[in-house]
Amino acid sequence: MERAGIVWVYMGARATPPPLPDLEANMLPDGEWNVSATQRECNWLQALEGDIDTSHFGFLHMGSHKPEDQPGETFSYYALIDKAPKYEVLDTAGGVMYGAYRNGRPGEDYWRVAQFILPFYTMPPQGLLGKKVIARCWVPMDDTHIFFVTMSPRNRAFQRPGGAEAPAARSAGAGPGGPGAFGFGSRLLPNTSDWYGRFRLAANAANDYGIDREVQRRNAGTNGFTGINGIGLQDQCVTESMGPIYDRSNERLGTSDSMIIRVRRRLLNAARALQQHGITPPGVDDPAAYHVRAGGAFLPKGANWVEATQGLRAAFVEHPELDPAISGPLTG
Repeated sequence: MERAGIVWVYMGARATPPPLPDLEANMLPDGEWNVSATQRECNWLQALEGDIDTSHFGFLHMGSHKPEDQPGETFSYYALIDKAPKYEVLDTAGGVMYGAYRNGRPGEDYWRVAQFILPFYTMPPQGLLGKKVIARCWVPMDDTHIFFVTMSPRNRAFQRPGGAEAPAARSAGAGPGGPGAFGFGSRLLPNTSDWYGRFRLAANAANDYGIDREVQRRNAGTNGFTGINGIGLQDQCVTESMGPIYDRSNERLGTSDSMIIRVRRRLLNAARALQQHGITPPGVDDPAAYHVRAGGAFLPKGANWVEATQGLRAAFVEHPELDPAISGPLTG
């Protein structure tokens, strides 16, 4: 089946395929959706886990920024004031959700809520909860290569293969585009017929991801700390440079890895239940398990974040009362 720029293929044994997941970002009206695909040279779960970790945002992507340079009382400001959020993690009908919180406006905390939905979908926490519509799927090509597909509203420009600027994409592979993807100036190489010849970034390991050492030395501007242009390209560098499959026996997981620990456990439990008892994994027959959103919010201190964000996390609901400017320039 084809829906909103994605071709879905069922390769299982059922005579009738399961329903497509009700991913809001893949159910937008014709002409209002944006799809992109990007290859990454590492194991699929290694790549995915960067998308469900929030603590790296403050030092990898915002290492050269100062709180006083951000608009006051925005997500961007408070994310820089406190770069060590506390976590709460829980299982959901389709996967796992986390809430990461730190001090916010007087009497409030700033919460970043993100979703993992089986088998390989993520909804990262950038932007305003209730307004942000995005989904990514991390598709394994083999053990050491993946391509991830970003689905979002059609609301920004991207770079065509070869570098020409154009309106937002209408087909997978047309460009990195999509909110928070790779930053301005990134582009894809032309596709080839080779198995690994698709969706490749022009800035890659072979050219050090286009790192600008002078920008890095000055430690100034959006890319100052890393010298690498854009959030997504910085993520690309870090996850690929860990090696094709990182040796997990070298890990020393801590409280900031709570979401990663819970997601691995959920995946292992689902795989064992299927293998040993024939239990269908969560989400396969429940399209509504995907009726969720991610993003940031200010909540009163001491509030039950799950209850307080229930309405904002619901997909397919409009919230005209919310102002996206509250996110600020760094976390929108």
